[in-house]
Amino acid sequence: MLFLLLFVLFTTGYSQNYRGAELRTLEPLLYGKFEVRYKPAQGEGLVSSFFTYNDDHPNTPWNEIDIELLGRFPNVVDMNVITNTSHLRTHFTTLDTHIDFNEYGFEWTPDYVAWFINGEEVYRQTDEHIEDLTYPSKLMMNIWNPVYDDWVGIWDDRVLPRFAYYDWVRYSSYTPGDGNSGTDNNFTFQWQDDFNDFNDSRWEKKHNHTWGGNQSTFIRENIVFEDGYLILCLTSEENIGNQDQEKPILLWARSSGDSIMAQFSEELDPESSQNENNFSVSGASVISAELMGNLRTVKLKVSDLSLEENHNLIISGIKDDNEPPNVQMAQSIQVDMPQPLSFPLRVNNAGGAFGDYEADQLWSSSVEFGHMNGNYQVTEQEIGNTDQDLLYRESLNRIVSYKARVPDGIYSVTLKLSENHYNEAGDRSFDIFVEDSMMVSNLDVYAQAGQNNAFDTTISEIVVDDGILDLYFSAVKYGAGYEYAGPFLNGIEINLDQELSNDVIKSKYFSIASPYPNPFNNKLTIPIEVKKHGEVRAEIFNISGQLLDVVHSGYLRVGTYELIWDAKNYSSGLYIIQTSLNEKIKYCLLYTSDAADE
Repeated sequence: MLFLLLFVLFTTGYSQNYRGAELRTLEPLLYGKFEVRYKPAQGEGLVSSFFTYNDDHPNTPWNEIDIELLGRFPNVVDMNVITNTSHLRTHFTTLDTHIDFNEYGFEWTPDYVAWFINGEEVYRQTDEHIEDLTYPSKLMMNIWNPVYDDWVGIWDDRVLPRFAYYDWVRYSSYTPGDGNSGTDNNFTFQWQDDFNDFNDSRWEKKHNHTWGGNQSTFIRENIVFEDGYLILCLTSEENIGNQDQEKPILLWARSSGDSIMAQFSEELDPESSQNENNFSVSGASVISAELMGNLRTVKLKVSDLSLEENHNLIISGIKDDNEPPNVQMAQSIQVDMPQPLSFPLRVNNAGGAFGDYEADQLWSSSVEFGHMNGNYQVTEQEIGNTDQDLLYRESLNRIVSYKARVPDGIYSVTLKLSENHYNEAGDRSFDIFVEDSMMVSNLDVYAQAGQNNAFDTTISEIVVDDGILDLYFSAVKYGAGYEYAGPFLNGIEINLDQELSNDVIKSKYFSIASPYPNPFNNKLTIPIEVKKHGEVRAEIFNISGQLLDVVHSGYLRVGTYELIWDAKNYSSGLYIIQTSLNEKIKYCLLYTSDAADE
């Protein structure tokens, strides 16, 4: 009851001071394949959606199927069915959903709901709640800023305005055994809207519409059709529509080694943001500036940066990507300086510090470790299988991500868990991804240890090469009851097993077996093992260091591959293979001989 009271007080303190947008079909639809190509808005505290909703609720039961892309997560897709409760999967993907358009969709049938990313099925629900999805529902798209900080992050209106871009929407009806698309051809194409203009016979622009928990009011002026896109706008009250009159704001800056990462409120103009003369750091020198892939973060290479001193980052002449651009003429903020961790790092995920356990915290630019998303639960029941009863009685539920700033190396992570709410196997389970790879599948703590019993699981051989240890949690079975549901943690222990040089780390990510045949004539086979998803590039150089050929350049998933170099146009001699994973280099020497040419 205490939680519910606090929740009500928390949510009612907000007012609808912002303006969002929602487009929905005029007519409801029952079952089908629903697809969209869109690029969501970036920023803490907001969400861009594609979903079906029973518009007759609350007169009839709640029926909703969601694809929700949160502005705070570039690589998480919320997939949800809501009937009497949520059935949410925070699906981890190696895509950066913010920087480009991707295709998303779901199939809704009487037997299942299945979600797709770029045409590939990634998740499916078939449990009993699917039988309750029986009400015709309208197809909707919206952009809004919820009050739920534990879901979308802390709202910061300095990011306004924000825009979500929808390229097209497609609908296919459910026609089992007689279709032309979808799984088993059980769906029949009906229509596609390319958003060249507003189709008022298909769509409705919601106006002056909102609800409790939404900090914005939907208005028709924030629904824009332009250049073949539907653009949904999240704005202030004053500057509505598809316009940007705001100059880019430096939100935070953080030191990392010989670099400073600077985060801006919006996407930047590449030329001004990569001009090192537009940045200065007190007590240090800026050598170079690089705009990162999200187009909002600038990496500054610096010299003479002292960790023992406070530094200010001063920017000037930074432009956004608007036409015409808005220009930040001058801004200064203090740089967050690192506070190196000691290992092992032990954290009480749902409570305060005690013994050698640190108190957990929300992840931000100013902390060394912390969680993203979640709420707390405490049980008064005694916990078995442990002498650390306090640690296991407190749970952080609905966690999506856990991060720690660590030196490059090989780590092991022990997750400390106790199922203190659900009392049957299959009530709650989840996957765990570490550094882009699934490391634990369908973990059901009750099935492993029962209720109110400590259960620890350790993940080893974790290679970190970017300064941040990343864990993501995705529900397989979410569990009933908002405050108790979803993936959870009671405690976490992070151990540095080996601090490594770059050369050693490279070998942990990928390796080259002996190319064959060697010596070779026209073709050379290069076996490689990729141990982490990423961009792989394989190049051939002569002994003088001249680039001769690119054997492969592109994304590869974890696995073994054989790359083929067609060398028929090259003479006998000594060559060098250079391969890289995410720009990390490994070399291999090879040669031909006169005998091989015969």
